[in-house]
Amino acid sequence: MTTARQHHTRTTHHRLLAAATITALAVLTVGCTTDAEDEKNALPTASASPSPSVAPTPSADPLEADRAEVRAAYDRYWGVLTDAYAKSDSTGTALKDVASGSAYAQNEKDLASLRQAGQVITGKVQHSNTAVDFKDGQKLKTAVITDCMDITQWKSVDQKTGKEVALPKERLLRYITTLTAEKWPSGWVVIEEKIQDQAC
Repeated sequence: MTTARQHHTRTTHHRLLAAATITALAVLTVGCTTDAEDEKNALPTASASPSPSVAPTPSADPLEADRAEVRAAYDRYWGVLTDAYAKSDSTGTALKDVASGSAYAQNEKDLASLRQAGQVITGKVQHSNTAVDFKDGQKLKTAVITDCMDITQWKSVDQKTGKEVALPKERLLRYITTLTAEKWPSGWVVIEEKIQDQAC
């Protein structure tokens, strides 16, 4: 059985901070001549020299922190799935903490199918081109994660014999998946996962 996940990042909001230049004031130096007749005062003035301007620098992306959180949650999600599929059972894992809604239901359904077939999944899924995007106008912060999943090293194994189960050769081994996650009080939770019938 196969499952998948990825991230889509498209946020480039930068703010520029302006910098002001400061000018220095001149200090007047008074000089005088000492003669018995007339006294002349010399008042040389130092010219003011402005300090160099500070070039404006862009501020950090305001969504960068959220994006980092989503990526960390995505990695944890896959870590939990790897543990659950390795024994075809979510018992003793944190699946309920990292997934909810249709994402949780589908994973439990897949795990039940594995148990019924007497199989487990070994190895790890590889991810590439992971990107995170954010949806506006949602009650909760919502992220859409898109990536290219490579399940080449994810093997179906017979629990009794320990032998790899032969799967159709024409199946996609690298494909695009799209997940939706919401930020709950406990953190980011994956609520939906869609496997795209598209190679990557």
